[in-house]
Amino acid sequence: MPVWSRSSRGSAGKRTPVSEQNPGDSASDFLLPWLAGLGQHAGTDTLLHFTVSADNSIDLTHAHPSGLAQLLAGRRTRLSTLLRDADHYRTAMRAARLLRAKIYELGSDRGLDVGYLAAGTASWRYASDEAVRPESLTAPVLLTPVTLTVHASQDDYELQLTGKAELNPALVRHLEVQQGLDVDADSLAKLAYGTARFDPHPVLDRLRALTDGVRGMNIEHRLLLSTFADLPDLAGDAALDPSHPILRALMDAAVNGSAEPAEAADPGLPPLDDRSPADELLVLDADQEQQDVLDLVAAGESLVVSAPPGTGQTQTAINAAAALVNSGKSVLVVAERRGTLNEFVSGLDALNLGSLVLQVNAGLGEEALRDRLVRAIVRNEKASEPNLGNLHKVLQESRHQLRDHVKSLHNVRQRWGCSPYQAMQSLAELTSMTPAPATTVRLKRSVLDSITDRTELTGRLRRAAELGSFSRAAVSSPWFGAKLLNRKETEAAHRLTEELAEELPQLRARVQEVAEHSQIRLGETFAQWGEQLELLVAVRESLDKFTPDIFDRPVTDLISATASSSWRREHGVDMSSMTRSRLRRVAKEYIRPGVHISDLHTSLVQVQQQRVTWSRYATTQRHPSVPTGLADLNRTYLAVKEKLDTLTGILAGTPGKPDLAAQSLDDLEKRLRALAGDKETLETLPERTLLVDEMRGQGLGELLDDLETREVTPRQVGYELELAWWQSALEAMISGDDYLAMSDGDSLRRLEAEYRLADNAHIASGAARLRWALAGRWRQGIKDQPREADRLKEVIKSGPLTVDSLGSQSEALVSSLLPVWAASPLLLPMMLPGSRRFDALIILDAESMSLQAAVPAIARAGQVVAFGDGNLGGPRPFSINVQGHPAEAAEDLPSAFEALARILPGRALSTVYRGTDKALLKQLSDEFYGGRLSWVPRGDEVATGEKPLTVEYLADGTGMPSADQEGVESVSAEVNRVVDLVFEHVRRRPSQSLAVITASPRHAARVGEAIRVQMANFPWASDFFAPGAESFRVVTADRAAGLVRDAVIFSLGFGRTPHGRALHNFGLLSEPGGRGRFVNAMTRARQRLHVLTCFQPSDLDESRLGHGALDFYRLIQRELDAAPEAAAPLRPAGNSIMSDDPLVADLVGRLRSRGAKVWDHYDGVIDIVATVDRQTASDPAVPMAIESDGTARYRSMSVRERSRLRPQLLERLGWRYMPLWTIEVFTDPAACAGLVSRYLGLPAPATQPEPIKEAAPAAVRNIVVPHGSTRIRPRADNEPNPAIRAAAAAAAAAAAGGKDTGDGSTTGQKA
Repeated sequence: MPVWSRSSRGSAGKRTPVSEQNPGDSASDFLLPWLAGLGQHAGTDTLLHFTVSADNSIDLTHAHPSGLAQLLAGRRTRLSTLLRDADHYRTAMRAARLLRAKIYELGSDRGLDVGYLAAGTASWRYASDEAVRPESLTAPVLLTPVTLTVHASQDDYELQLTGKAELNPALVRHLEVQQGLDVDADSLAKLAYGTARFDPHPVLDRLRALTDGVRGMNIEHRLLLSTFADLPDLAGDAALDPSHPILRALMDAAVNGSAEPAEAADPGLPPLDDRSPADELLVLDADQEQQDVLDLVAAGESLVVSAPPGTGQTQTAINAAAALVNSGKSVLVVAERRGTLNEFVSGLDALNLGSLVLQVNAGLGEEALRDRLVRAIVRNEKASEPNLGNLHKVLQESRHQLRDHVKSLHNVRQRWGCSPYQAMQSLAELTSMTPAPATTVRLKRSVLDSITDRTELTGRLRRAAELGSFSRAAVSSPWFGAKLLNRKETEAAHRLTEELAEELPQLRARVQEVAEHSQIRLGETFAQWGEQLELLVAVRESLDKFTPDIFDRPVTDLISATASSSWRREHGVDMSSMTRSRLRRVAKEYIRPGVHISDLHTSLVQVQQQRVTWSRYATTQRHPSVPTGLADLNRTYLAVKEKLDTLTGILAGTPGKPDLAAQSLDDLEKRLRALAGDKETLETLPERTLLVDEMRGQGLGELLDDLETREVTPRQVGYELELAWWQSALEAMISGDDYLAMSDGDSLRRLEAEYRLADNAHIASGAARLRWALAGRWRQGIKDQPREADRLKEVIKSGPLTVDSLGSQSEALVSSLLPVWAASPLLLPMMLPGSRRFDALIILDAESMSLQAAVPAIARAGQVVAFGDGNLGGPRPFSINVQGHPAEAAEDLPSAFEALARILPGRALSTVYRGTDKALLKQLSDEFYGGRLSWVPRGDEVATGEKPLTVEYLADGTGMPSADQEGVESVSAEVNRVVDLVFEHVRRRPSQSLAVITASPRHAARVGEAIRVQMANFPWASDFFAPGAESFRVVTADRAAGLVRDAVIFSLGFGRTPHGRALHNFGLLSEPGGRGRFVNAMTRARQRLHVLTCFQPSDLDESRLGHGALDFYRLIQRELDAAPEAAAPLRPAGNSIMSDDPLVADLVGRLRSRGAKVWDHYDGVIDIVATVDRQTASDPAVPMAIESDGTARYRSMSVRERSRLRPQLLERLGWRYMPLWTIEVFTDPAACAGLVSRYLGLPAPATQPEPIKEAAPAAVRNIVVPHGSTRIRPRADNEPNPAIRAAAAAAAAAAAGGKDTGDGSTTGQKA
């Protein structure tokens, strides 16, 4: 048969058989039998089964008359005043201690007020129809609430009646239902106040008369102080409905034996940074996980929230309740622990929202309820609309800028496949190399676009460099730059140079002979040779026509005489015909005989030109003389000239583009010899030429020229390309991005400060907005329902006013006044009518609430949100009677948290906000929470070395084993040490709350008694122990849940035998459920936890320990066996931010050079921690927590988390927060280092920074890095980043009008 199956928590749990459910079944058919089968969470009913004993009650029937009169008159009365007999008083004192402990236990753990003065007892025997034989019943008649407190002297107790007497409700129900009597309980109770003081006799007399027909009824006059509670019977709760969706799901899970939790629907909300502040209502801060819960709650989802201690259960619950109320819903909040409910209500009250809540309890009288309603009406009437327009505008603008700054910084531009952040990191790494690339070349956008594979391009550059393209030897080669594309061409070029090198000297000798014969000066260049040879040839031709003496004088007049008239007019020559005739005759005289010249004028012009040219070279004044063989010489010259012209074309690409024919003959011969002798360079020339030509064609000419100029080595050319590419890409990205171009550290810090103020004000305005929304609904309700409003006001004014009668009023009006009701779930069936419904239910501490106790609350709500932690242990049965012992073990009861977690969607909170020791938190996270807890370390750990956890070993912690316990329980040394620590705390830190937790009930009692005795010796400490909020308590580990104090002393309560032997029994920790108790005990402190143990790890055998005792052993083993250096700050295991962020690495080096103590990736939580050695013990030396905007964690957080919540958390835990803006540390790292130094009070650096030594192995890089290996070095503090000027220029250009078009291109200005 299907059974209810609890999830594993160290126990199989209770298996409850159930029957199949039909849709038409009523609660009695299925629901109630199922609930009854889950187990009994409460002990015997003391209202009908009360057994008087010396331990469970104080008999005041025969108390001293004067003291009794004082008590019944409602005044505070000492127990010694009531009981004058020594034996009777001693017995009463022992009972008072037990009663007070039980009253406190049930009041704090269950929300039940059980301290009552019973006036009269009724005894009878009754047999039901199903009973085999009658049972004896004993019931108190009148019950008056009473307080039982310790007198200031600590040696007596005080009693005081705190309310009106009421007739025992269970007795009334029995008389009416089982005996058929008509009992007017209110009228009967009023008879007790016929005089000025309480007098039960008239009530007892009237009841005797009323029950005269009840067989065996005996009513006695007795006054008994004891514990009573009217625990409801679920069978009588009209709210239970098997068709309720969640109850049906719970029952279906019981039938099926297993269930899969439902998946929460996507609320469909935009990201937090995109939401309008007007649409968001928070009254307290919420981190991302809490916000996720709130979004689902606002969307109407039922869910279970796993909330480990310190992760913000109450804070999230308050925000959830506020959001639900703001949306017009009524909310029921339940928790068994009164402290939890009080914390919830106090949280709302601190926000001036306390008037929203109605705390429902047994002591809620008419006047208290009227006061709550009147306060709510006044709140609504006085509410004013907050003016938030400007605030929301500022908040949105600053949030938008901060969001877009980070988005722009990390947004990968598809055009180039990188982000500005990657560019800055790569540039920082490049400029930190030794030697560092130093090119100033910037690539055009088109060139950037064309470079799709920098690895391949780097390979080509490196090959070109290896071939000598950028080396001094290659540049000095005469072949450097020659355009030879293959081996054939190079071989032909080399043969050509060899031939020229051989032929040119030969030609020079022959030309020299001709020059000497002709008595002319030999030309200095090959081109001049050609001119001279041409001259000689021309002169030879002229001498064939004219006689040699024609060269004796200029023939310009003869030229004019033989010219045409048009020529003379053109040249302005005026010559008479007679003169022309004479001169023509003279010209003809120079013509050789037998020679006919058809164009005498042209021939004379040539003679004149030849004469002028000859005069430049002639060494004598004699007539020109031309040797024989000139034609052959000229042919030789032309052949050499052709080869020389070919070589000149080949060398056209070399530096200077040499004109070989125009070079001096010596230089030409030297060059030819050099060319012929440099065959090695020539062999690599084609490949080098091809590579360089391709890269120039790709637009890299300027970079190649720069590499040539600086003769960059093959190893460095890749880095030079990377520098040019990254800097060009960064300038292109910055020039088109306003958020980066216009950002600097100071402006970003101002912007973040402005956002923090605005967001703080926005959250603070949530309460006022909520009050205004309720006021609006109240006014609208009065307008829409005037009669109901008048009736509500009349009830408030004239009564009768009860929680029951309030339920009959207009729900809309009541919800606009008191939208949140808070109560213990155990009181709901008794306090609320079955018809009272709520839109939403919030269950707090659901892990300690039994499913049976939660069902009445679940049945009254449509939406259920349960907060709890399954690792803190499950619900425990309880008893009202001091001597009662629950029949079932705690693990036998299913918790509301586990049951609901099987059917509802789940969410988890994981960030711990308490200052718990990080090593302890890691142990808890790994052992209990799957490693999902996160936390921020305390600044004290760095500033002072003080740890929030202290484990102290007591060497003299020995004693004798107790008879009823397998262990040495509560040794005197441990008791005395606890007392010393308590009074030391009172003396040193009286403003901080304190509690003592122990694993031994006997030890708790002994410690409490020892402190009470010592209080007489320390009267100045009495105020610390006075009752109040977070008062001093000594509790056992099983009752520590819900208790939170600033400091906690955990005293194990067990020691060694006199021989030093350990018995391996640690009481509550060694029992099933001990692990949950260990977690509870270790997480109760906000600031400090002091653990006392009488055991060294070596005293214990780990294999003999189990449950929470094993966890405690691991704690003391870690703390007591740890080496001294283990107390140093934890270092990351391979996640150093310095290995991922060269900019941060550079900054860390600068800070260390100034004398700062710096840790990077501190505990894996804070990017950089910086501090200085304290000069004196009083020196605060506040450590700095520096958070970079470049980490993945930073990007994953919302603006609220990274710019406000996390900084405020760090500051609250003792850090000085500083954001590290990548754009600032990139452009001005020295200023960043100076800012941190000023915060820490460090002097300016006098020397270079020491090389950075990383504390952990470098992790795998995720950013784009340059090709090849790098050697990181820090820059000097005053050494600028080589990329600063270009980045600043790009920012200035962007400010002047350059804009990015979205794909990386720009308009306005070209890059």
